[in-house]
Amino acid sequence: MKKVLFPIIFLVFFVCGCEMIFPSKKKPAIPGIEEKEQRVKISGPLLAMVNDWAIGADDFKNYLNNLKPLAEAQNLDIESYEFKRKLLNDLVKNQILAQIAKERGIDKDEDVIRALGDYKSTLLASKISVDLEKRVEVSYEDVRGFYEQNKQFLKKPQEMKVREIVVNSEPRAKDIYIRLLQGEDFATLVKQYSDAESAKEGGDLGYLTYDPEKKFEKFWEMTATLDKGETSSIFRSEDGKYYIVKVEDVRGGQEIPLVEVESDLKEGLKRDKIEKEKDKLIDSFKVKSRVQINEDLIR
Repeated sequence: MKKVLFPIIFLVFFVCGCEMIFPSKKKPAIPGIEEKEQRVKISGPLLAMVNDWAIGADDFKNYLNNLKPLAEAQNLDIESYEFKRKLLNDLVKNQILAQIAKERGIDKDEDVIRALGDYKSTLLASKISVDLEKRVEVSYEDVRGFYEQNKQFLKKPQEMKVREIVVNSEPRAKDIYIRLLQGEDFATLVKQYSDAESAKEGGDLGYLTYDPEKKFEKFWEMTATLDKGETSSIFRSEDGKYYIVKVEDVRGGQEIPLVEVESDLKEGLKRDKIEKEKDKLIDSFKVKSRVQINEDLIR
């Protein structure tokens, strides 16, 4: 559990905001604590405190809600008492260690100051993204319009059932090709002449989708030009062998219905809108600010 909770605790701070890292100066009413000692704003009953750091029950619930996607991905029971107890105690332990570090002056270390500054900048920038996430909306009309303009690209993967003949010499390949043109059976010629492992199966490679790890590029180029039942001309592989392929069947390639991709398209369009909004903010800021980037220095 410890190995899992450490990144989770970091994510808590990153996702949920600056409140725990950069405490508010507003003073809550925490029972049993002098008002002059109260520096952190909390939400809900006091759950835990370490000197001037505190966390409320409602704060903790919000942190748990933000952790749900990560917890589900790791099959963690975020609602269990054991999980919550462990998370809370680790938060307190981290805060104690942080305060010990401060007492020892580690917070004055230049590397620490620089890292905290970088982290704060990242955290503040993430808050902009969170705000845009809440504000930006994508309508059904937006999704449908994008789908209609791009549905020719939104297709199920096309699979081709392919047989191959592979030989080591061009004259032999030409002889086989002539016999194919004369009507001889492809699978029979495979078993008689092919030098590939697939010869035992009559050259049958099964249903294939484009995968450059399995076959060389010229193989895919040639099969892509063939319709069902067609045979290629002779072509040479990178290792010098000669190929003839036949496409026996084609399946897939149909347009995917909108209902099957609506959710993904909506999410993608929203991400695109958010990025465009961020670009607008950045461009507006650059107009009134001094921003310089020397990319040549990192070559």
